[in-house]
Amino acid sequence: MRFNRKAMDAPKKNKPGPVKSVGLTKAQEDTFAVICRLKEQHGVAPTVREIAAERGVSAVSALEIIQQLEAKGYLRRGHGKARAIEILDQPLKSDQIPHIVPIQVIGRVAAGHPILAIQDDLGEFCVDASLARGECFALQICGDSMVDIGIHDKDYVVVRSQPTAMNGEVVVALIDDEATCKTFYQTLIGVELRHENPEHEVIHVKKGQDLRILGKVIAIRKTVEVKTNAANGVKQ
Repeated sequence: MRFNRKAMDAPKKNKPGPVKSVGLTKAQEDTFAVICRLKEQHGVAPTVREIAAERGVSAVSALEIIQQLEAKGYLRRGHGKARAIEILDQPLKSDQIPHIVPIQVIGRVAAGHPILAIQDDLGEFCVDASLARGECFALQICGDSMVDIGIHDKDYVVVRSQPTAMNGEVVVALIDDEATCKTFYQTLIGVELRHENPEHEVIHVKKGQDLRILGKVIAIRKTVEVKTNAANGVKQ
């Protein structure tokens, strides 16, 4: 299945939800108690799966409640790490609570030789709203051509939708309906899409080829908790 260009042209806007009251539901209270107890017992924060196992719920349900606790100011999470839940001594005031928004993972993109652009709903993960300004989407990386700037195989890139790029910016581009993640350069003789790995050669966009910039890479996520509709719920 190829990327739906209309869908790519108008991704959903990421709007932070309203700040909720600091009161907790029964499920939130129980989850918060489990997190506190496990951290006290083991000296490190529990993972989502450990919390889910203690509560007897799915990983997706546990993740949703953790996100609710974070939104209410009881927790702070370091995204991209498995054990990065910080328990706050006092709930944050409403103006201190970070807004988080979901970013849709719409498919995979090559960091190597361009591959046929595949669009697939892989789920979503949350980022701070201050990062996801404008229209954003996420893609999972396939390949090793960008490793020198920290983008590795199976990483996720957050992309801000825009049709142009400046020299030196990392972009997601379509070349004749093949997608790739590369560093963009406009030269006197044309466009170059450069790898960040000396084992790969520069892609010179030839005259007559259809090149479209889908967006600029604004963030990299390593191991993230992706909420999906699948039964197992969480991908890492």
